[in-house]
Amino acid sequence: MCRKFFLLYYGESLDRLKRKQKYLIETGTVPPAHGNIGKKPKHACSKEVIKAVLSFISNFAAIHGLPDPGRDLRAGKGKLTIYLPTIMNYMAIHRIYRKSMEGCDGRLVEYHTFRRLWVENFPHIVFSKTKSDLCMTCEEHKKQINMAVAAGTEEEKLEAIENAKEHLLSAMKERTHYRQCIEVSKQSLLIKGETQKRKPDTMHYSWDFAQQVHYPYEDHQVGPIFFKSPRTAQLFGVCCEALPRQVNYLIDEADFPGKGADTVISMLHHFFSCYGLGERHLLLTADNCTGQNKNNAVLHYLLYRTIAGLHAKIDWSFMLVGHTKFSPDACFGLLKKKYRRSRVYTYRQLIDIINTSTVKECNICHPYRDGNGIASFRYHAWIKWLEKYFRKLPGITSYQHFSMDSSNPGVVIAKRYVDSEPKTFELLKKSADYSALLDGSNLPRKVSPAGLSPERQWYLYDRIREHIPDPADKDATSPQPAVERPIKG
Repeated sequence: MCRKFFLLYYGESLDRLKRKQKYLIETGTVPPAHGNIGKKPKHACSKEVIKAVLSFISNFAAIHGLPDPGRDLRAGKGKLTIYLPTIMNYMAIHRIYRKSMEGCDGRLVEYHTFRRLWVENFPHIVFSKTKSDLCMTCEEHKKQINMAVAAGTEEEKLEAIENAKEHLLSAMKERTHYRQCIEVSKQSLLIKGETQKRKPDTMHYSWDFAQQVHYPYEDHQVGPIFFKSPRTAQLFGVCCEALPRQVNYLIDEADFPGKGADTVISMLHHFFSCYGLGERHLLLTADNCTGQNKNNAVLHYLLYRTIAGLHAKIDWSFMLVGHTKFSPDACFGLLKKKYRRSRVYTYRQLIDIINTSTVKECNICHPYRDGNGIASFRYHAWIKWLEKYFRKLPGITSYQHFSMDSSNPGVVIAKRYVDSEPKTFELLKKSADYSALLDGSNLPRKVSPAGLSPERQWYLYDRIREHIPDPADKDATSPQPAVERPIKG
C-alpha cells in the first residue's frame, strides 16, 4: 500500500505518520502513555463537593423514598432497596439539586457526574416502575424463560415455565392465607364485638417498620438542608385490619435504641396491653426481616404469652420474600402522602400529621413521649430474659408459619408453607424454673435510651436550628445543648 493511499484511508496527516514511525523505531510497540497520567485534573471534584452530592442524594431518598416491602437485600447489593416515586428521574432530581445549590457557596456538579456518583455509591436507591416486580426469584425466572425461548429446547422451556408457575402458586397460597386471616378476624369482630358487645375470639394483626421521617421538613424544601442531616424519628406500625386501624409508634432519635428484637417486642407488648381487643386466638403477620421479626427472640416472646395465659393460641405467619406487601405499607403510604405536603418543624407537629393523615382516622399516632415529656412505654431486655427459659428453633428462617397453644406450653408447630407437613419442636428448657413466666406482670429489666450524643446535639443546634422559623419551634427541635461543645481532634 502506498503512503498516499494509507493516509487517505485512515484519515491521517503526514506529520502524525512520521511521529508514529519515530516512536515505533525508538520505543517499540508499547502503547504511549497519556501525559496527564498520575496528575489530578484541574476540573476534578474535591472531596467536599462529592460529600455534598452524596449527602443530598441520601437525604432526598430518606424524605421521598419508600423501602422495598419485600425486604430483599440482593437487589441493592446488601442494602435495603429504596424506591423513589415513578414520576421522578435522574434529570428531575438533578434540577432540584441545582436549585438547592443556589443558596450554597460550594461548586455545582453537572448531570453526568451527578448520575455517576449516584450509581456508584447508591445502587440501592432506584426509581419505582409503573409495574415494578419486587421479587428477585420472579426476575430470575423471567430471565430463564427468555433464555429458554431464545435458545433452549422444548423441555427447557417447559421446565422454566413450571418453575416460575410453582413459585407464583406458592406466593398466591400465602397471600390467600393472609386474606383469610383478615376475613376470619372481621367475622369474629362482627359477631362478638358489635352484636353481643363481647371481646372477639380471633383477631389478626400485622406490623412493620417504616422508613424514618425527618424534621424540620417543608413541602417546598429549603435547598441547603438537603446537604445536612435533620432530626429523625422512627415509625413502627401495628395494623388491625378488621377495624381498620393502625397504631404508629413515633420515636425520636434520642429515644430510639435501634431496630432490634428487644425494641420490636417492647412495642408489641405495649400494643397488646393497651390496644389489643382481648382476643384469645391471635393471628399475626410480619415481613421476613430476620433482625427485627423472624428470629428466636420474637418466637420465644409469643410462647411466653401463651404460657402466661395472655393468649390461648397464637398463629404467626410470613409471606414469601418479595411478595410481602401488606396493610402496614398502605397506611405508611397514606402517612407519607400527607407528610410530603406539609410543613413539619417539631415532634408535636409530626404527631398531628400522622393523626390527620387519613379521613376515617385509620392512622393513630402513639408518641414515645407525651406532652409533658414522660415516656409512655418502656423498653425491656427481652432477649436475655427469654433465653433463660427457651431453646432456639433450628433453621427458623426456612419456615413461614408457626403455631403455639397454651395447652402445650413451650411447643411450636412449624411449617415451611401453608400446605406443608407440620413439624413439632419442644423449645421450653426442662432444667429452667419457668414459674416466673406464669405471671404476665413479671417483666425483664428496663432499658433506657442513650439519648443524643454531645456531637449530635451541637450539630442540630449549629446546622439545623437556622432552618426553623419560629423561636419556640427552634427550642423544641434544636435547643441549645446543656453539655460542653466537644473538641475536635
